[in-house]
Amino acid sequence: MKKYKIRPYLAAALALVMVLCMILVTGCSGESGGSDPVETGEVAVNPLTGQTSEEGFDENALNQRVAAFVVENSPESRPQWGMDDAEYSPDIVLQGEVEAGITRTLWMYADYNKLPEIIGPMRSARPPYIRFSELFDAVFIHWGQSSSKGMYVGANTVFKQDGVDHINQMTFDESVGLFDRDHTRSVSMEHTGILYGSKVPEALEKAGFRTEPEEYTQLSFGRLPWLTSFEPADTVKVKYSDRAGWENTYWTYNSEDRKYHTANFNNDFVRDNLLILYDDTEYIDKANYKGEVGHTVSYCDYALGGGKGLLCSQGTVKDIEWKVEDGKLVLIDVAATKAAEEKAAQAAESEDSEEASEESTEPVLVNASLYPGKTWIGWVSANNGGDVEIEGSLDE
Repeated sequence: MKKYKIRPYLAAALALVMVLCMILVTGCSGESGGSDPVETGEVAVNPLTGQTSEEGFDENALNQRVAAFVVENSPESRPQWGMDDAEYSPDIVLQGEVEAGITRTLWMYADYNKLPEIIGPMRSARPPYIRFSELFDAVFIHWGQSSSKGMYVGANTVFKQDGVDHINQMTFDESVGLFDRDHTRSVSMEHTGILYGSKVPEALEKAGFRTEPEEYTQLSFGRLPWLTSFEPADTVKVKYSDRAGWENTYWTYNSEDRKYHTANFNNDFVRDNLLILYDDTEYIDKANYKGEVGHTVSYCDYALGGGKGLLCSQGTVKDIEWKVEDGKLVLIDVAATKAAEEKAAQAAESEDSEEASEESTEPVLVNASLYPGKTWIGWVSANNGGDVEIEGSLDE
């Protein structure tokens, strides 16, 4: 649901910017879903944020794998340790439904040498989060995991079937001192598990995993303001599903710092880009949960099959589509793709039909629409009541 109010005299100017952005999108050589380390001339670029080596990104991180951490998001877990760290907040935060209508988060970092002092509360692995991390060839770090039973295929099975490198607190060598518990909060034990960021490099070395990254999703970024569209997005309300209606996430755009803010995590969490992905979900019941007779839990599974989406950046929103191709996340610019198709069709009707036949009608990927910075991804159900409400106005 979108509710817009735009001043008429701004429409022409913003439309002109959109044309410029279209040129940037269709002419950009980098693509979301690329496989080679992202470099611009002599300047290395963080593939998850667009930050350059001149801006503090360590180019050595291009030769290491992404690290992904499962972090709890129940009310008792907030504010999460490390989430709004002044220097090392996550490059990407994925938020989606897990079970019983609650959501959980997956934090991803391109440089595991630059992490918050403490990350947590750490929680257990779920299949959709594992599969999403595989799109980034990430090492998956978690505290516990769901187990297969009956019709439910748990995280333990997915780890084995997909050959995912992962560190589980419940089986990892404690000599590294990677995991601990923080008892400073008046919460139950399950909300106290933490991880020490400085111990991650040692832990990965101890685990003996492959360190060189293979092909993985790499985002692409533009550098101009107002890159997304001329449709304003001042407030963004995300509903994950009918079952998770109480877990809505609310974002507000701040025109002064050009970022989106939310207080849903009991902090002032800030992101440059909001990426909403609609995906089909399925609820799978597992009986006798944790050995308790009669206790059934309904896990939420995501198809990871692609579909519609939205991208909010710089106070504006645009429609996108997404898919998984060759094991990577691909973001498609709907408007730019339509424009390219219309151009090809017009060329086909002209005298240059032979030249037009060589025109590419492949989908135009989202490149310049991602503003350099950090991204939040909302994984929303397309078939079980997920919804996004956006309101905005562009004033002087």
